[in-house]
Amino acid sequence: MAFILGIGIGGDYPLTSTIVGEYANRKDRGKLIASTFAMQGFGIMAGVGLAFLLLSLGITSDIAWRILLGAGAIPPILTLNARRKLYETPRFNIMKGDKKFNSDIEHYTLLPVGFKYYAEKKWKIILGTSLTWFLLDVSFYGTGIFTPYLASLFGFSGLFASVKASALTIILTAVPGYWVAVALIDRQGRKFIQTLGFLIMGACFGILYFIGNEILNYSVYLFFFIYSLTFFFTNYGPNTTTYVYPVELFPTPFRARGHGIASMSGKLGAALSALLFPFLINNIGKFNLIGILSLVSFLGALTTIILLPETKQKYLTETSGENELILITTKLNNEFTSLSSHMIASAKMLKDEMFKEKIDSYIFFNKIKAEEHEADQNVHKIMDYITNTKISSIIYMDISHLARRIDDIIDTIEAVAARFYIYDLTFADDYMKELSNHIFNCVIIVDKSLSELNNLLARKSGQDRIMALYKEATNIENMADDLLRISLRDLMKISDPIKIIKFKEIYEDLETITDRCVDVLDIISDITLRFIYSLKSLS
Repeated sequence: MAFILGIGIGGDYPLTSTIVGEYANRKDRGKLIASTFAMQGFGIMAGVGLAFLLLSLGITSDIAWRILLGAGAIPPILTLNARRKLYETPRFNIMKGDKKFNSDIEHYTLLPVGFKYYAEKKWKIILGTSLTWFLLDVSFYGTGIFTPYLASLFGFSGLFASVKASALTIILTAVPGYWVAVALIDRQGRKFIQTLGFLIMGACFGILYFIGNEILNYSVYLFFFIYSLTFFFTNYGPNTTTYVYPVELFPTPFRARGHGIASMSGKLGAALSALLFPFLINNIGKFNLIGILSLVSFLGALTTIILLPETKQKYLTETSGENELILITTKLNNEFTSLSSHMIASAKMLKDEMFKEKIDSYIFFNKIKAEEHEADQNVHKIMDYITNTKISSIIYMDISHLARRIDDIIDTIEAVAARFYIYDLTFADDYMKELSNHIFNCVIIVDKSLSELNNLLARKSGQDRIMALYKEATNIENMADDLLRISLRDLMKISDPIKIIKFKEIYEDLETITDRCVDVLDIISDITLRFIYSLKSLS
């Protein structure tokens, strides 16, 4: 029976937190998850109240515990129908390939790796969430060792003795701790609260270990106050944050699994304390055991500091690492699409002007300049986002280089238009016309490659098309190189040095544009290969 009960509670534990976390907004996510967890405080109070009622009615303890256990079925029955109708979260649906939810999630991407690969790369997250929860439950369940002792100190006796002591501790310290955490978690942060909670727990346990007897002789109430602080700071600190952390640190494909691993580790700590503490109390005494709990609490603080990051006010995709490698496909997709459209528009204007019988160089330059200005705005937005978003240095370099190299294409087209304006040229020769054709074709390939990269990262196509486009672009770039050499050779045959200088600069700038296109294809190919490597790491 207990095993079946454990399966139900153990299954619902990570799912509830995951559902709340994936529906929550960034600013209030900690508060919402923590308040869900804090509701157990009211459940504990209800259980204690029911125990008082049963015992006051003269029901024997042998029957009372059965009624208490059976009463636990009432909340699940009341919520069963609502839970059955609860929709899957948009993040889970996107993970399963449902496209209609894409617009509902800010900055959402899908981590394209298996759990084995994730565990190898993010083992600190798994260890940190699991070990802190384990250490918490060892110390948390250890705090109950003094409850019967306090009952006698306060003069409680009979069947109600331990129930009264528990009720006093829970109502005055434990439940307030939950709700103080709810109020402060999104302001103070998870790491701060968890570390502070562990440290004060350790300090209070340490005080009781070193001078607990002296405090008892001086004042039972002072002893109770210090002892109760461990309950308050347990619930204000790690008892709440260990429930919140896994939701934020594990990615969507493994969020509930990661939470389950962490909570399982905690229950292992609880089981060990329940099995070993009675033995330890009999052999080393209560105060020596309190000393051990002090060390356990300080170890929890140290583990938090070393292994766990701060997650407050951050998007789930940022805290879980889901924006790694595929950031472009979501938040930055619109900016890159706009940037590419300005690149194509500039290349088309260049080509159209080259084939005109007479070029108005002033209008030509200003039209290209306007496109270049809009492109600069796109690049600024891209750089601003990746600078203020915690991503790996490799991904930062990939995205920044990709944006800047596309912008370089437009800048060089503007440089050609500027040459026409400065030199007051009104026509383009055949070499310029042919080079502008190569440029337009190469720019179209760049745009197609960006689309194929987006498809690849969304798992809609393979890498072959990107590599084929890269080969096509390099062929065009080679043709532009050959044409540059021929044009310069013929240019050197004329006797006008001014014309040689002007046309040479324009020829070279035009050929440089095709080089810039290949630079973009190089970056896209690197991103593709890195992505394919991550997929091969699936297990």
